[in-house]
Amino acid sequence: MALFSFGRKLEAGKGYSFQDISLFSTLSPSEIRLIEKKTRLVEFKRGDAVYQEGTPADAFYVIVSGRFRVFQKSRGEEKTLIYLYRGDYFGESSLLTDQVHSASVDARSDGLLLRLDKADFLKVLAEIPELSMHLSRTLGHRLTKVEGPGRRKQEVKVAALYGSVSPADSFQFLVDLATQLILETKCRVILIDFYPFAEAGIPEDFHPKPRQRLQLSRIEPGRESDLKPALVECPSGFQFLPVQYDHEADDKKLSSLLTFLTYRFDFLLIRLYGQKGDPSFRALKQSDLVYLLLHPSEGAFREFAPLIKELEHSFGFTKNEIKVVVAEEDSSPELSYEEKEKLLDLKIFQILPSRNRKSERYHGVMRFVTRELAGTLLGLVLGSGAAYGLAHVGVLRVLEKENIPIDILAGSSMGALIAAFWGAGYRSGELEKTAKSLDKRNAFFKLIGFGDFSLAHHGFFHGRQITRYLESFFGNRTFQELHTPVKIVATSLTSSQVVVFDTGRVVDALRASISIPGIFRPFHHRGELLIDGGILDPLPVDVLVNMGVKKIIAVNVLLGPGDRVQKSRFQAERRRKILKERLERSSWRRTFHPLLERINNHFSGNIFNVIMNTIQFMEYEIAEVLSQEADVLIEPIVHDAHWAEFYDAEKFIKEGERKTMEQIDEIKRLLVE
Repeated sequence: MALFSFGRKLEAGKGYSFQDISLFSTLSPSEIRLIEKKTRLVEFKRGDAVYQEGTPADAFYVIVSGRFRVFQKSRGEEKTLIYLYRGDYFGESSLLTDQVHSASVDARSDGLLLRLDKADFLKVLAEIPELSMHLSRTLGHRLTKVEGPGRRKQEVKVAALYGSVSPADSFQFLVDLATQLILETKCRVILIDFYPFAEAGIPEDFHPKPRQRLQLSRIEPGRESDLKPALVECPSGFQFLPVQYDHEADDKKLSSLLTFLTYRFDFLLIRLYGQKGDPSFRALKQSDLVYLLLHPSEGAFREFAPLIKELEHSFGFTKNEIKVVVAEEDSSPELSYEEKEKLLDLKIFQILPSRNRKSERYHGVMRFVTRELAGTLLGLVLGSGAAYGLAHVGVLRVLEKENIPIDILAGSSMGALIAAFWGAGYRSGELEKTAKSLDKRNAFFKLIGFGDFSLAHHGFFHGRQITRYLESFFGNRTFQELHTPVKIVATSLTSSQVVVFDTGRVVDALRASISIPGIFRPFHHRGELLIDGGILDPLPVDVLVNMGVKKIIAVNVLLGPGDRVQKSRFQAERRRKILKERLERSSWRRTFHPLLERINNHFSGNIFNVIMNTIQFMEYEIAEVLSQEADVLIEPIVHDAHWAEFYDAEKFIKEGERKTMEQIDEIKRLLVE
């Protein structure tokens, strides 16, 4: 374990930022500076202990990168309670209750923790009420997860739902979520409904029918016999509990009821009723996250913008704990999704298709929502690298063969291209066939062509030819029409910021992400000039981290300095071998050999090589930092290759397969943790 001071130097030099940590995402700059001053970054290697069960609590920890395990020892055997990932935190329960640690924590991979010593932790809570409120809201559940009676292994999640859609639609959303949770996790799930029966939107075919609502004022929440008359066992395995809650005097009973249910169930799904002043909203004080299921109209977004601020400031929810789900529009939208996100100051979590008209896509989205709630999402990040990126196809082939369930992809430049194809339903076999259809004779004309030449002060090529080529596969398909969610990154030449595409036309996002500076013209998008995503984010692990994906596989195909030295030696040896063979066969080659060597050396420094190699030198350094946040890193480096060899896909694909097979056991371990 190594300690070193934390400050602005860390943020700039190591690529870590407090704003990227969900717990701190709603804090003001002055509050973040306060925490910065009091926090140290602690490095752990796989197997290192953070603290031991029974020892006094002396610090609060937030995970910056890596995986950590919470466990207890009983009769000489270790019992794993939960796994924690980037953005998770621990140690606060013992600090706030002034008890010794009830469990041990160790590192399951190399990782980094932010450490806040006990005295500083208590001072920070006194000075930052929102942070104190957030930790108080989740403390009861975390005690249940780790320190409560039975010390259950499964993490308890409490999720609330509120929205502007019809009661029937909100009820169906929770029923489908509960059903999918049963299928995905085999855990115990209860749906708690505060709607009166007359307005609940419960469909006629919902069986069995609830017999009565639980009246909080008339029952003892911890007495199972009082709950039984209102508790309904549903055919898909979850239980349904309608609740009547009218008076502030019922607050303590509501808290006791939810606490009691956390010992019986692994997931509590709560449907809130009425306006934000309704008594049912007090359930938010014990919720881990809240879903806002919104009608797509502009009015709904304007109405809910103040509520989101209240959720952040009055209840202590972070931006990652507020999940905006939007019902898909049938007609042209009043505002784009980007404009709607600006109204909310929050990213839209998912676009929900029609359950009846687009059943397959609807259930795909619900599966994603379910796995995100359960903390089992598996993300795949494909990095930039021009032709080297064809190795991604080999990676995907192995993941398909081993039935590794990829839930979401993020890609930059060439990685964006492969990610989009795979997200659109093209499997590795089809990708390989497409890649091998490019050879030395046709690759240039299919992807660029002489008609695509441009004035050099904008870029050597317009990019129109490659756009047409991509449209032959994607047409006008949007991100919402992809089979698997994909996030594509580009770089804004206007604002020097990373731009993440997850709505709109897929081809537009790809054209932006592959706009290599100096080679392709920048792509005009919403008043900005966009260039290659690899310039600022060549391995966009951070994109998935920021949306809360817990398990991430990253593929970096960029050559490092050592790889380039090895490549140069390999190529020099190959040239000597080829030259020897040619000189033995040809007398004129022996005569003109010095001249041919000078010509070859002269053209190896052409403008395209200069641009691409310079960019990839820089991208490698950035990718090295970004890769530290991945749980599994695959590096299929091909030394006997050139960045422009799109016509020789097989060697890249084989290396992708080989390197992925080397990591497959680690990937499978990640899945079950």
